[in-house]
Amino acid sequence: MMRFSCTRAVSVLLAGMVAAAPAQAQAGQDPEVELRTVVGCLAGGGAAWMLERATPGEPTERAFTSREELDASRGRALGSLSYRLLGVGEFAVEDHDGHKVQVKGLRFARDGELRLNVTSFQPLDLDCRRTPAP
Repeated sequence: MMRFSCTRAVSVLLAGMVAAAPAQAQAGQDPEVELRTVVGCLAGGGAAWMLERATPGEPTERAFTSREELDASRGRALGSLSYRLLGVGEFAVEDHDGHKVQVKGLRFARDGELRLNVTSFQPLDLDCRRTPAP
């Protein structure tokens, strides 16, 4: 029951964002919005949490994270992208600053910046420095 509700909520949110895409395109915004799984290093604090040294991410249809996805993400090399994270207040990210993490969320670009509206946040490693960049 809970999975259906969460999936349904993300579907409704995604549908709303996609419906807004034509207005964004007219305003010079990137209209592409998709649910992705991204791995990177959590950085920042306060009002602006970022995912740095991040991968481009893999498209996904599930807002929640499975054990298999976590295992795959632990071994994934870091990337070179940065994302501004939105909606992280629900995930108590403060304890994971500087950690390698997996984030699932709706990915879109606004004002030339990649953003993720977070649906799942999972810590992978305590220290991002132990994970080599590509």
